[in-house]
Amino acid sequence: MKTNNQSITNEQQTTLERYKKPLTVYASECHKLMTKPQKLKDELSQTTKTWLKEEAVAQVLGLRKIVVTRPIIKGLVCEGKSIELYNQVMHTNYMKNETTIDKHGFRGTPDLITNEGIVEIKTSWDATTFPFFKEDVWKRIKKAGYDWQCRVYMMLFDIDKAVVSYCLVDTPQTDLLLDRWDNTTLHRFDGIVDAKKRVSLSQVIERDHAIEQQMREQYMVANSYYQSYLEELYNK
Repeated sequence: MKTNNQSITNEQQTTLERYKKPLTVYASECHKLMTKPQKLKDELSQTTKTWLKEEAVAQVLGLRKIVVTRPIIKGLVCEGKSIELYNQVMHTNYMKNETTIDKHGFRGTPDLITNEGIVEIKTSWDATTFPFFKEDVWKRIKKAGYDWQCRVYMMLFDIDKAVVSYCLVDTPQTDLLLDRWDNTTLHRFDGIVDAKKRVSLSQVIERDHAIEQQMREQYMVANSYYQSYLEELYNK
């Protein structure tokens, strides 16, 4: 009987080790990792802990919350059109980057890798969500955590500069994206609004090795919490 129990224990341990994979931080989620805790004594913020718990549930149980909204769908469907608009306005001919790099627990695939640095393309939903003015561009970037996204890209690809480019392109006339209640004048721009006015660039984000060190250190702490969440959930 003792032998059988030992066999079961070994099997459980093997399964647990299969689940206990290192945390992977996608560039788009880095802001969740780097959110500062409200109390100085805390190692991680509640936002970070909640995110890590969600990742643990997804890893062990295969249950992941997937958010699908019309703006997100447009961003995916119209990424090519936004890159075309960027190239038109900037007089360039850059192609979508397909290279992904994993390093230090981080993973990222920047949209464009140019001679000047990285360009992250963001497709706005409509005219009301597009930042026409410079001060609004940076506010949106900070709120969404796109600056952290760019820092991951710069670290992974060893590139010194990055910018975020908001692009305003036509929303495809499909039931998936538009319904009869939508104001189509807020979604139609080709031949109506000058192309230059439909591209808003952020200030240049400079690479900072000290910040990257903080990111790596924060990852080590977060991964430790993540592993404990995996073990707790598996043994529940």
